[in-house]
Amino acid sequence: MSVAYEDIYQLVDGTLDRGLPYVGSHLEKIIGRQIIVTDCSGFIHYPYISLSIKKHIDDSFVTLPSLTKNDYLYSETEKCLYYRILCSDSSAYILVRDLPASQVPLTLTTLKQAKLAVKCYFSQMDQTKKDTVIFEREMYEYLFGQSIANVADILTLGNYRLASDRVYYVDVMAVRDVKSSEQWTAIVSYSREFLKRVAPEAFMVSGPRLAVYILPAGPKAVGIEPYKNALEKNYQVAASFGRGQPHPLYNLRRSCDEARIALNYPHVMGTKAESQYFSDLGIFTPLFSQELEIVKMFCRNTLEPLLSYDTKNESSLLPTLTELVNSNFNLKETAKNLFIHVNTLYYRINRIEQLLRVDLSLMSTRVNLFTVFKSWALLHMSGLWDWSPGLRQNSLKK
Repeated sequence: MSVAYEDIYQLVDGTLDRGLPYVGSHLEKIIGRQIIVTDCSGFIHYPYISLSIKKHIDDSFVTLPSLTKNDYLYSETEKCLYYRILCSDSSAYILVRDLPASQVPLTLTTLKQAKLAVKCYFSQMDQTKKDTVIFEREMYEYLFGQSIANVADILTLGNYRLASDRVYYVDVMAVRDVKSSEQWTAIVSYSREFLKRVAPEAFMVSGPRLAVYILPAGPKAVGIEPYKNALEKNYQVAASFGRGQPHPLYNLRRSCDEARIALNYPHVMGTKAESQYFSDLGIFTPLFSQELEIVKMFCRNTLEPLLSYDTKNESSLLPTLTELVNSNFNLKETAKNLFIHVNTLYYRINRIEQLLRVDLSLMSTRVNLFTVFKSWALLHMSGLWDWSPGLRQNSLKK
Protein backbone atom coordinates (compact mmCIF):
# COMPACT_ATOMS: atom_id res chain seq x y z
CA MET A 1 0.00 0.00 0.00
CA SER A 2 2.57 2.56 -1.09
CA VAL A 3 3.55 4.67 -4.07
CA ALA A 4 6.78 3.71 -5.81
CA TYR A 5 9.30 6.51 -5.70
CA GLU A 6 9.42 6.68 -9.49
CA ASP A 7 5.66 7.33 -9.41
CA ILE A 8 6.00 10.47 -7.27
CA TYR A 9 6.93 12.62 -10.26
CA GLN A 10 4.21 10.96 -12.32
CA LEU A 11 1.73 12.08 -9.64
CA VAL A 12 3.08 15.63 -9.87
CA ASP A 13 2.79 15.70 -13.67
CA GLY A 14 -0.70 14.25 -13.56
CA THR A 15 -1.84 16.74 -10.93
CA LEU A 16 -0.40 19.70 -12.87
CA ASP A 17 -2.14 18.52 -16.04
CA ARG A 18 -5.45 17.22 -14.68
CA GLY A 19 -5.84 18.84 -11.29
CA LEU A 20 -6.40 17.48 -7.80
CA PRO A 21 -8.77 14.66 -8.84
CA TYR A 22 -5.76 12.88 -10.37
CA VAL A 23 -3.87 12.46 -7.12
CA GLY A 24 -7.04 12.14 -5.05
CA SER A 25 -8.46 9.22 -7.00
CA HIS A 26 -5.00 7.62 -7.19
CA LEU A 27 -4.67 7.68 -3.40
CA GLU A 28 -8.17 6.26 -2.94
CA LYS A 29 -7.28 3.28 -5.12
CA ILE A 30 -4.10 2.58 -3.14
CA ILE A 31 -5.46 3.20 0.38
CA GLY A 32 -8.93 1.85 -0.31
CA ARG A 33 -10.58 4.60 1.72
CA GLN A 34 -12.30 7.89 1.05
CA ILE A 35 -9.89 10.81 0.58
CA ILE A 36 -10.75 14.45 1.26
CA VAL A 37 -8.36 17.29 0.47
CA THR A 38 -8.98 20.72 2.00
CA ASP A 39 -7.27 24.06 2.35
CA CYS A 40 -6.44 25.59 5.74
CA SER A 41 -10.00 26.87 6.20
CA GLY A 42 -11.46 23.38 5.84
CA PHE A 43 -12.90 24.10 2.39
CA ILE A 44 -13.03 20.88 0.36
CA HIS A 45 -11.06 20.91 -2.89
CA TYR A 46 -11.44 17.16 -3.47
CA PRO A 47 -13.84 15.53 -4.09
CA TYR A 48 -15.59 18.22 -6.13
CA ILE A 49 -18.89 19.31 -4.60
CA SER A 50 -21.53 20.77 -6.89
CA LEU A 51 -22.57 24.35 -6.28
CA SER A 52 -26.20 23.32 -6.59
CA ILE A 53 -28.41 25.38 -4.31
CA LYS A 54 -29.83 22.08 -3.05
CA LYS A 55 -26.49 21.34 -1.46
CA HIS A 56 -26.03 23.01 1.90
CA ILE A 57 -22.99 25.24 2.18
CA ASP A 58 -21.80 23.27 5.21
CA ASP A 59 -21.25 20.27 2.92
CA SER A 60 -18.30 22.14 1.40
CA PHE A 61 -16.41 22.42 4.69
CA VAL A 62 -14.97 20.12 7.33
CA THR A 63 -13.80 21.03 10.82
CA LEU A 64 -10.05 20.66 11.13
CA PRO A 65 -8.23 19.83 14.36
CA SER A 66 -5.46 22.00 15.74
CA LEU A 67 -2.09 20.61 14.69
CA THR A 68 0.78 22.41 16.39
CA LYS A 69 3.92 20.26 16.35
CA ASN A 70 2.95 17.10 14.47
CA ASP A 71 1.98 16.97 10.81
CA TYR A 72 -0.78 14.47 11.45
CA LEU A 73 -3.47 13.48 13.94
CA TYR A 74 -5.43 10.27 14.16
CA SER A 75 -8.84 10.42 15.84
CA GLU A 76 -9.79 7.12 17.44
CA THR A 77 -13.42 8.13 17.85
CA GLU A 78 -13.83 9.33 14.24
CA LYS A 79 -11.44 6.73 12.80
CA CYS A 80 -10.09 9.59 10.71
CA LEU A 81 -6.50 10.51 9.86
CA TYR A 82 -5.69 14.22 9.40
CA TYR A 83 -2.47 14.86 7.51
CA ARG A 84 -1.13 18.41 7.12
CA ILE A 85 0.99 19.63 4.20
CA LEU A 86 2.74 22.99 4.50
CA CYS A 87 2.27 25.10 1.37
CA SER A 88 4.09 28.45 1.26
CA ASP A 89 2.43 30.57 3.96
CA SER A 90 -0.54 28.24 4.39
CA SER A 91 -1.44 24.57 4.74
CA ALA A 92 -3.39 21.86 2.98
CA TYR A 93 -4.92 18.82 4.64
CA ILE A 94 -5.59 15.26 3.50
CA LEU A 95 -8.28 13.40 5.45
CA VAL A 96 -8.62 9.62 5.33
CA ARG A 97 -11.89 8.43 6.81
CA ASP A 98 -12.97 5.03 8.17
CA LEU A 99 -9.33 4.11 8.65
CA PRO A 100 -8.45 1.43 11.24
CA ALA A 101 -5.66 2.43 13.62
CA SER A 102 -3.56 -0.52 12.44
CA GLN A 103 -3.35 0.98 8.94
CA VAL A 104 -2.21 4.46 10.01
CA PRO A 105 1.59 3.89 9.59
CA LEU A 106 1.31 2.57 6.02
CA THR A 107 -1.20 5.26 5.11
CA LEU A 108 1.13 7.98 6.37
CA THR A 109 3.90 6.62 4.15
CA THR A 110 1.60 6.80 1.14
CA LEU A 111 0.44 10.32 1.95
CA LYS A 112 4.00 11.56 2.42
CA GLN A 113 4.90 10.30 -1.06
CA ALA A 114 1.91 12.18 -2.52
CA LYS A 115 2.77 15.38 -0.64
CA LEU A 116 4.68 16.99 -3.51
CA ALA A 117 1.77 16.58 -5.92
CA VAL A 118 -0.65 18.21 -3.48
CA LYS A 119 1.80 21.04 -2.83
CA CYS A 120 2.07 21.66 -6.57
CA TYR A 121 -1.70 21.93 -6.89
CA PHE A 122 -1.97 24.54 -4.15
CA SER A 123 1.11 26.36 -5.44
CA GLN A 124 -0.68 26.75 -8.77
CA MET A 125 -3.47 28.47 -6.91
CA ASP A 126 -1.10 30.92 -5.22
CA GLN A 127 -0.86 33.28 -8.20
CA THR A 128 -4.63 33.41 -8.45
CA LYS A 129 -4.76 34.18 -4.76
CA LYS A 130 -2.19 36.95 -5.17
CA ASP A 131 -4.29 38.51 -7.94
CA THR A 132 -7.33 38.24 -5.70
CA VAL A 133 -5.49 39.93 -2.83
CA ILE A 134 -4.56 42.87 -5.07
CA PHE A 135 -8.11 43.17 -6.35
CA GLU A 136 -9.64 42.99 -2.88
CA ARG A 137 -7.26 45.60 -1.50
CA GLU A 138 -8.01 48.02 -4.33
CA MET A 139 -11.75 47.47 -4.14
CA TYR A 140 -11.79 47.76 -0.34
CA GLU A 141 -9.89 51.05 -0.49
CA TYR A 142 -12.28 52.34 -3.15
CA LEU A 143 -15.42 51.42 -1.25
CA PHE A 144 -14.11 52.97 1.96
CA GLY A 145 -13.11 56.23 0.32
CA GLN A 146 -9.36 55.66 0.41
CA SER A 147 -8.92 55.57 -3.37
CA ILE A 148 -9.99 57.70 -6.32
CA ALA A 149 -9.54 54.88 -8.82
CA ASN A 150 -12.27 54.03 -11.32
CA VAL A 151 -14.38 51.13 -10.11
CA ALA A 152 -14.51 49.62 -13.63
CA ASP A 153 -10.71 49.51 -13.74
CA ILE A 154 -10.55 47.84 -10.34
CA LEU A 155 -13.03 45.16 -11.41
CA THR A 156 -10.73 44.12 -14.26
CA LEU A 157 -8.12 43.14 -11.66
CA GLY A 158 -10.52 40.49 -10.38
CA ASN A 159 -11.63 39.47 -13.88
CA TYR A 160 -15.16 40.62 -13.12
CA ARG A 161 -17.36 41.62 -16.03
CA LEU A 162 -20.27 43.35 -14.39
CA ALA A 163 -22.84 45.19 -16.46
CA SER A 164 -22.35 48.95 -16.19
CA ASP A 165 -26.05 49.55 -16.85
CA ARG A 166 -27.22 47.36 -13.95
CA VAL A 167 -27.68 48.39 -10.34
CA TYR A 168 -26.00 46.74 -7.36
CA TYR A 169 -26.30 46.94 -3.61
CA VAL A 170 -23.77 46.41 -0.85
CA ASP A 171 -24.00 44.39 2.35
CA VAL A 172 -21.44 45.03 5.09
CA MET A 173 -20.92 42.36 7.74
CA ALA A 174 -19.10 42.95 11.03
CA VAL A 175 -18.10 39.88 13.05
CA ARG A 176 -17.47 39.87 16.79
CA ASP A 177 -15.83 37.23 18.99
CA VAL A 178 -13.41 36.08 16.27
CA LYS A 179 -10.74 34.12 18.12
CA SER A 180 -7.88 34.16 15.61
CA SER A 181 -6.80 35.23 12.14
CA GLU A 182 -7.16 31.59 11.08
CA GLN A 183 -10.79 31.59 12.11
CA TRP A 184 -11.38 34.84 10.21
CA THR A 185 -9.82 33.26 7.10
CA ALA A 186 -12.21 30.34 7.47
CA ILE A 187 -15.18 32.70 7.84
CA VAL A 188 -14.19 34.58 4.68
CA SER A 189 -13.86 31.31 2.77
CA TYR A 190 -17.26 30.20 4.07
CA SER A 191 -18.75 33.50 2.89
CA ARG A 192 -17.38 33.08 -0.61
CA GLU A 193 -19.02 29.69 -0.96
CA PHE A 194 -22.30 31.12 0.29
CA LEU A 195 -22.22 33.77 -2.44
CA LYS A 196 -21.46 31.21 -5.15
CA ARG A 197 -24.64 29.37 -4.26
CA VAL A 198 -27.09 32.24 -3.84
CA ALA A 199 -25.71 34.84 -6.25
CA PRO A 200 -23.08 33.68 -8.78
CA GLU A 201 -22.75 37.24 -10.12
CA ALA A 202 -21.88 38.62 -6.70
CA PHE A 203 -18.46 39.02 -5.17
CA MET A 204 -16.96 40.03 -1.85
CA VAL A 205 -13.96 41.80 -0.37
CA SER A 206 -12.79 41.66 3.21
CA GLY A 207 -10.89 43.73 5.74
CA PRO A 208 -10.12 43.27 9.45
CA ARG A 209 -13.24 41.64 10.91
CA LEU A 210 -15.32 43.27 8.16
CA ALA A 211 -16.66 41.70 4.95
CA VAL A 212 -18.29 43.58 2.08
CA TYR A 213 -20.64 41.86 -0.37
CA ILE A 214 -21.55 43.39 -3.74
CA LEU A 215 -24.74 41.87 -5.12
CA PRO A 216 -26.82 42.59 -8.25
CA ALA A 217 -30.22 44.10 -7.48
CA GLY A 218 -33.21 42.08 -8.65
CA PRO A 219 -36.81 41.27 -7.88
CA LYS A 220 -35.72 39.05 -4.98
CA ALA A 221 -32.87 40.17 -2.73
CA VAL A 222 -30.53 37.65 -1.14
CA GLY A 223 -31.70 36.82 2.38
CA ILE A 224 -29.35 37.61 5.24
CA GLU A 225 -30.81 35.58 8.11
CA PRO A 226 -30.12 32.00 6.89
CA TYR A 227 -26.46 32.82 6.25
CA LYS A 228 -26.11 34.75 9.50
CA ASN A 229 -27.57 31.87 11.52
CA ALA A 230 -25.34 29.26 9.86
CA LEU A 231 -22.22 31.40 10.30
CA GLU A 232 -22.85 32.03 14.00
CA LYS A 233 -23.64 28.39 14.67
CA ASN A 234 -20.60 26.98 12.86
CA TYR A 235 -18.00 29.45 14.12
CA GLN A 236 -19.43 30.54 17.49
CA VAL A 237 -19.28 34.23 16.58
CA ALA A 238 -21.77 37.11 16.43
CA ALA A 239 -22.42 38.77 13.08
CA SER A 240 -24.16 42.06 12.27
CA PHE A 241 -25.27 43.20 8.83
CA GLY A 242 -26.07 46.50 7.18
CA ARG A 243 -27.56 46.71 3.69
CA GLY A 244 -27.34 49.71 1.38
CA GLN A 245 -29.77 50.69 -1.35
CA PRO A 246 -29.30 49.72 -5.02
CA HIS A 247 -27.12 52.09 -7.04
CA PRO A 248 -25.50 52.04 -10.48
CA LEU A 249 -22.12 50.36 -10.67
CA TYR A 250 -20.27 53.68 -10.92
CA ASN A 251 -21.84 54.76 -7.61
CA LEU A 252 -21.10 51.58 -5.69
CA ARG A 253 -19.36 53.52 -2.93
CA ARG A 254 -22.64 55.26 -2.10
CA SER A 255 -24.33 51.94 -1.40
CA CYS A 256 -21.36 50.94 0.77
CA ASP A 257 -21.68 54.18 2.78
CA GLU A 258 -25.37 53.44 3.31
CA ALA A 259 -24.60 49.88 4.38
CA ARG A 260 -22.04 51.13 6.92
CA ILE A 261 -24.56 53.58 8.35
CA ALA A 262 -27.21 50.85 8.55
CA LEU A 263 -24.71 48.50 10.22
CA ASN A 264 -24.09 50.97 13.06
CA TYR A 265 -27.65 52.27 13.37
CA PRO A 266 -28.85 49.70 15.96
CA HIS A 267 -25.91 50.46 18.28
CA VAL A 268 -26.38 54.24 18.03
CA MET A 269 -30.12 53.97 18.63
CA GLY A 270 -29.78 51.42 21.44
CA THR A 271 -31.69 48.60 19.70
CA LYS A 272 -30.77 44.93 19.38
CA ALA A 273 -31.29 44.49 15.63
CA GLU A 274 -28.44 42.54 14.05
CA SER A 275 -29.59 42.98 10.44
CA GLN A 276 -30.49 46.50 9.38
CA TYR A 277 -31.54 47.88 6.00
CA PHE A 278 -30.74 51.48 5.09
CA SER A 279 -34.27 51.86 3.74
CA ASP A 280 -35.66 51.18 7.26
CA LEU A 281 -33.88 53.94 9.22
CA GLY A 282 -36.90 56.23 9.51
CA ILE A 283 -35.99 59.91 9.33
CA PHE A 284 -32.32 59.01 8.84
CA THR A 285 -33.00 57.35 5.47
CA PRO A 286 -33.93 60.58 3.64
CA LEU A 287 -31.35 62.52 5.68
CA PHE A 288 -28.44 60.26 4.68
CA SER A 289 -29.76 59.89 1.14
CA GLN A 290 -28.36 63.37 0.59
CA GLU A 291 -24.67 64.00 0.00
CA LEU A 292 -22.76 63.28 3.21
CA GLU A 293 -21.21 66.76 3.15
CA ILE A 294 -24.69 68.21 3.65
CA VAL A 295 -25.24 66.02 6.72
CA LYS A 296 -21.80 66.98 8.07
CA MET A 297 -22.59 70.67 7.55
CA PHE A 298 -25.84 70.15 9.47
CA CYS A 299 -23.83 68.77 12.41
CA ARG A 300 -21.10 71.41 12.20
CA ASN A 301 -23.48 74.37 12.07
CA THR A 302 -25.35 73.11 15.13
CA LEU A 303 -22.51 71.94 17.36
CA GLU A 304 -19.61 74.22 16.51
CA PRO A 305 -20.77 77.12 18.77
CA LEU A 306 -20.73 74.85 21.82
CA LEU A 307 -17.44 73.22 20.91
CA SER A 308 -15.75 76.60 20.42
CA TYR A 309 -17.15 77.93 23.70
CA ASP A 310 -16.02 74.85 25.63
CA THR A 311 -12.55 75.08 24.12
CA LYS A 312 -12.10 78.75 25.00
CA ASN A 313 -13.62 78.59 28.48
CA GLU A 314 -12.73 75.01 29.52
CA SER A 315 -16.42 74.41 30.17
CA SER A 316 -18.67 71.38 29.56
CA LEU A 317 -21.68 72.62 27.63
CA LEU A 318 -21.36 70.09 24.81
CA PRO A 319 -21.20 67.06 27.15
CA THR A 320 -24.15 68.53 29.07
CA LEU A 321 -26.28 68.79 25.93
CA THR A 322 -25.21 65.30 24.92
CA GLU A 323 -26.43 63.90 28.23
CA LEU A 324 -29.68 65.87 27.95
CA VAL A 325 -30.40 64.34 24.56
CA ASN A 326 -29.49 60.83 25.69
CA SER A 327 -31.76 61.11 28.75
CA ASN A 328 -34.67 62.44 26.66
CA PHE A 329 -34.24 65.82 28.39
CA ASN A 330 -34.90 64.42 31.85
CA LEU A 331 -33.28 67.10 34.03
CA LYS A 332 -33.06 65.01 37.20
CA GLU A 333 -31.44 62.10 35.41
CA THR A 334 -29.06 64.39 33.53
CA ALA A 335 -27.86 66.12 36.71
CA LYS A 336 -27.36 62.74 38.39
CA ASN A 337 -25.36 61.32 35.47
CA LEU A 338 -23.18 64.45 35.29
CA PHE A 339 -22.67 64.55 39.09
CA ILE A 340 -23.80 68.19 39.26
CA HIS A 341 -26.48 70.10 41.19
CA VAL A 342 -29.70 70.75 39.31
CA ASN A 343 -29.12 74.52 39.67
CA THR A 344 -25.82 74.11 37.84
CA LEU A 345 -27.69 72.25 35.12
CA TYR A 346 -30.21 75.12 34.80
CA TYR A 347 -27.32 77.55 34.37
CA ARG A 348 -25.75 75.43 31.64
CA ILE A 349 -29.07 75.01 29.84
CA ASN A 350 -29.55 78.77 29.80
CA ARG A 351 -26.06 79.26 28.34
CA ILE A 352 -26.66 76.55 25.71
CA GLU A 353 -29.89 78.24 24.63
CA GLN A 354 -28.09 81.56 24.29
CA LEU A 355 -25.27 80.14 22.17
CA LEU A 356 -27.47 78.05 19.91
CA ARG A 357 -30.33 80.58 19.90
CA VAL A 358 -32.90 77.90 20.63
CA ASP A 359 -35.54 77.06 23.23
CA LEU A 360 -34.82 73.60 24.66
CA SER A 361 -38.38 73.31 25.95
CA LEU A 362 -39.74 73.14 22.38
CA MET A 363 -40.30 69.71 20.83
CA SER A 364 -39.03 70.95 17.46
CA THR A 365 -35.71 71.94 19.07
CA ARG A 366 -35.37 68.62 20.84
CA VAL A 367 -36.10 66.63 17.67
CA ASN A 368 -33.56 68.68 15.77
CA LEU A 369 -30.86 68.15 18.42
CA PHE A 370 -31.64 64.45 18.67
CA THR A 371 -31.20 64.15 14.90
CA VAL A 372 -27.90 66.07 15.00
CA PHE A 373 -26.34 63.97 17.74
CA LYS A 374 -27.45 60.65 16.27
CA SER A 375 -26.28 61.72 12.82
CA TRP A 376 -22.87 62.61 14.22
CA ALA A 377 -22.66 59.28 16.05
CA LEU A 378 -23.60 57.36 12.88
CA LEU A 379 -21.00 59.21 10.82
CA HIS A 380 -18.34 58.69 13.46
CA MET A 381 -18.99 54.99 14.13
CA SER A 382 -19.24 54.28 10.40
CA GLY A 383 -15.85 55.87 9.77
CA LEU A 384 -17.43 58.56 7.58
CA TRP A 385 -16.67 61.56 9.81
CA ASP A 386 -13.72 63.68 8.76
CA TRP A 387 -14.54 67.11 10.18
CA SER A 388 -11.04 68.48 10.71
CA PRO A 389 -11.71 70.55 13.90
CA GLY A 390 -12.92 67.30 15.41
CA LEU A 391 -15.55 66.61 18.01
CA ARG A 392 -14.29 64.86 21.09
CA GLN A 393 -15.42 61.26 21.00
CA ASN A 394 -16.30 61.09 24.68
CA SER A 395 -18.34 64.28 24.46
CA LEU A 396 -20.92 62.75 22.16
CA LYS A 397 -20.78 59.14 23.20
CA LYS A 398 -24.19 57.60 23.66
